[in-house]
Amino acid sequence: YIDTWSQGIASYLKYMYERLVLMRELLADNGSIYVHLDWHVGHYVKVLMDEIFGYENFRNEIVVSRIKKSDPNIKQFNVATDVLLFYSKNKEITFNPVSFRKLEKEYWHSLDAPGQGEPRVFFDKEIPPPPGRHWMWDQEKIDKAIQDEILRLNPKTQRPEYLVSGGRTQFLDSNWTDISGYSFSYNFVTEKSEELLKRVILSSSNMGDIVADFFCGSGTTGAVAEKLGRRWIMADLSKFAIQVTRKRLLDIHHSKDLLNEKKKEYGNPARPFEILNLGNYSVGEWQDREEGFVKFILQLYQAKPLTGFNYIQGEKEKRAVHIGSLSAPVTIDEIKTVVDECQKNNFKTLDILGLEWGYGVNELAKALAKKQKVDLRLIQIPSYNELSSALVGFDLNLFKIPDEIVEKEISKNIKFLELPYLEVETKIKNKSIELKIADFQLPPTPELAEISEKIKDSTDLIDYWAIDWDYQGDTFHNQWQDYRTKKEPRVDKKATHTYSKAGNYQIMVKVIDVFGGDVSKIVKVRIK
Repeated sequence: YIDTWSQGIASYLKYMYERLVLMRELLADNGSIYVHLDWHVGHYVKVLMDEIFGYENFRNEIVVSRIKKSDPNIKQFNVATDVLLFYSKNKEITFNPVSFRKLEKEYWHSLDAPGQGEPRVFFDKEIPPPPGRHWMWDQEKIDKAIQDEILRLNPKTQRPEYLVSGGRTQFLDSNWTDISGYSFSYNFVTEKSEELLKRVILSSSNMGDIVADFFCGSGTTGAVAEKLGRRWIMADLSKFAIQVTRKRLLDIHHSKDLLNEKKKEYGNPARPFEILNLGNYSVGEWQDREEGFVKFILQLYQAKPLTGFNYIQGEKEKRAVHIGSLSAPVTIDEIKTVVDECQKNNFKTLDILGLEWGYGVNELAKALAKKQKVDLRLIQIPSYNELSSALVGFDLNLFKIPDEIVEKEISKNIKFLELPYLEVETKIKNKSIELKIADFQLPPTPELAEISEKIKDSTDLIDYWAIDWDYQGDTFHNQWQDYRTKKEPRVDKKATHTYSKAGNYQIMVKVIDVFGGDVSKIVKVRIK
């Protein structure tokens, strides 16, 4: 969010405006949107939403309890609440007033209400109502309440009052300070509580509806939507956030069932879900300057530009070079297309450089190229920020860096590194197989350098791994998994499986590292 706030509140509001417009377009005609904000920007965003969604579609400003701090030294009241702005797309919306809160204590409430009325008999004594008021109940209900011992005369005033039971429920209003708006289960600073999301989702959706969260963080929205039988879409810029969310969803069957107030174990695991990398928009001013970007990266990589090809854009040390797109991750289909062109033009070696990569591309792409007898290397392009730090004093958006500067900086600061390496070993006995992670290596990065002293074994960098024991070449089925937890900070490096019948099988292994990067590998085995 550094770029978001770099020019103050104006840049933040521009950022939010563009996204809120898109969210309105995506919203169903009977849909709703909730935006959680604090006192810094709540009033500004309210004005934006009035413009985008229409003042007439404003529903509520809900008060949410925030983390309470007590500092007697500040010359103001300590801030105790946030706001949750609730808007709809149209007048007719899905809304279920089913959320409720239970009153914690019983109390006695006066029986009189505004209006004129006649006296009633209470405990064999006729009592008139106070001037300008009437008794809310008729005589029959009063007699029944006295019999049930839920009506009495106040010991001090001797006026009738009835017992409000502690078990009585009330429909929820816009005051949600009875629950915490935040949680600290997954170490995210602004992590929402499941109680908060439960109220939002139950109130504004039905079973099977789609719930979307485009700033999902630790995945609270998706986790609660999954438990409540809704479909969901979540997005986040952070690979770390996506990995935390993935593990949280996989762990749902150990969580509590939000539909059951008795807190029984949630019996069903999360349904299958797909993770997609749609690219990184944080590329400075490079967006929509694809041609200049390709030439610039070829220069930094010290590759000679080539023409006359559709996908091969350069050559370095007799290796063909292809630069991935600015606006989308490099995919398996894109790699296959480049490999095909290499094969047709007698290039036996190929380097593909990318800013972002589709999930599972790494080892699968190498296996695909190997089939066509092309030696493939996948190279990570340094981020915009890394290049800015290395090439201080030059405007990267002009794509003009003198060659002599590039040559000096390449050797010192600019690193083009291959993607992670994964090696897997197998042992087969009869119809049983043991699969072991033999080696896992990440390229050297500043992030890795920070934790290198704590790493005793390279496999300690694995945060999660999963196996499809019978991969059919299309959808990955998560048939086995293991991941790090606070109690178990290392994954089990071995996994076993027994096949029901002999045959040739493809095993797919997915590994996610502690920084959210991923690598997949296919292993072919024959079971006798």
